[in-house]
Amino acid sequence: MNSPELNSALVMNVGDLEAITTRLVILDTVVDDTINEMTNAWAVENDWFAQCDEDDWWLTPTGDGWYNPANEDESGAYFTWGDFEDANEDNYMVTQLCQKGHDKVGIRFVQDLITRNQWKKIVGELSDLIAGTGFVLEERKLSFFLPIKIDSEVLAAGIIDDDIEAGLRQYKDVLNQLLHVKPVFDKIIVRLKEVASGKE
Repeated sequence: MNSPELNSALVMNVGDLEAITTRLVILDTVVDDTINEMTNAWAVENDWFAQCDEDDWWLTPTGDGWYNPANEDESGAYFTWGDFEDANEDNYMVTQLCQKGHDKVGIRFVQDLITRNQWKKIVGELSDLIAGTGFVLEERKLSFFLPIKIDSEVLAAGIIDDDIEAGLRQYKDVLNQLLHVKPVFDKIIVRLKEVASGKE
């Protein structure tokens, strides 16, 4: 929507806005790097596999049906980072993490044990299993997604103390939640393997 008054105010303060934008880009990088470091360290502590860096992001527990990076040709299930419904309208990761814009980021369950058509046939049944886990069904993607929300005041306090990890402590809670819901996804994997073997 065109607003001459707002546009004029933006131009009058464009130098400050440019400085803010530059700082936000830097902050995004620091937050992203910290999340990756926290995830990789958490995986080691909990005997999970992870590769979380600027090129790739996945996380998986050990166990039957889960992706094992030691078996390069093996299919399996894993968790990955993503935007809810693949919407990506916000300009900054911090905006998404704090849910202060349009989008949400979170952790998505991904599997390649069965085809998408097979998945579509049983996703309603599987949705009953995830009730109460914090995961939600993405209606368009038909994926299970765990939204992340960081309190902006908590993050700001961590930043002022020069301790980004403390500012992201709610993200650590999200990771710990994966430990609690793993048994549910183990049941989902059992069902997927039944479908893959023709026992529908």
